[in-house]
Amino acid sequence: MTAQLTREGTPARTAQPAAPAGRGWLREGWHRIHLAIQEMNHASRLVVELQAPWGVDKHWHRR
Repeated sequence: MTAQLTREGTPARTAQPAAPAGRGWLREGWHRIHLAIQEMNHASRLVVELQAPWGVDKHWHRR
């Protein structure tokens, strides 16, 4: 990584990334939480299907 120098030989100041305007940060946070919950629900559903197939398939004993 290289640093940009000004004419005086000192490092140039870079602007800090701006925070999202308005409620964008809240929407992004909610989206991440929602995705995490969806992933946990999917994983728990798979575990239930593997451990207790009669809980999700009423005709499991015929297969």
